[in-house]
Amino acid sequence: MNKRLIPMLLIAMTLATGCPRRQAQPLQPPAPPAPPEYSVAVYYGDREAEFLIPEQRKITVPAGQTLLSLAAAELLLDPQTPDAVRLIPPETEILGVSAENKIITVNFNEKLRDNFAGGSSSEGLLIYSVVNTLTGIEGYQNYTVRFLLNGETFESIGGHISAEELFERNETLIRK
Repeated sequence: MNKRLIPMLLIAMTLATGCPRRQAQPLQPPAPPAPPEYSVAVYYGDREAEFLIPEQRKITVPAGQTLLSLAAAELLLDPQTPDAVRLIPPETEILGVSAENKIITVNFNEKLRDNFAGGSSSEGLLIYSVVNTLTGIEGYQNYTVRFLLNGETFESIGGHISAEELFERNETLIRK
């Protein structure tokens, strides 16, 4: 038999007998990846208004949200540590958090100022609870923080510290 004829006969036999059909498997879309989870230190005040108390929080970041915004929102919640106190006044809302040119900008509603009832120590701790929380996040350690009320700069939260400045992280206020 001709050597060229053998491959042609094999092809013809395969076509004549047919190839075994595989059972079609339904296509399943791949499971979406789980949103990333981060561990963030969120800073609250102590009852004597002397120090910041860090609390570790696990924050899951769903699509369309940012870790900075979610970490800032944690400051609106009550602390879990028994001797820690929330520093952000009641009814305060965070209208936005953004980062650009090594500056994190946090935009609050007017309740941050209007409902603030503390003195100079409490005002400083409030400012640095926000600053230290946000600048403690990986990738933002060398940023400064700007405060806005309803998208505008403002003079002060409680009349003691200028809110028109950029604030750097302050490690000396953290209770060891």
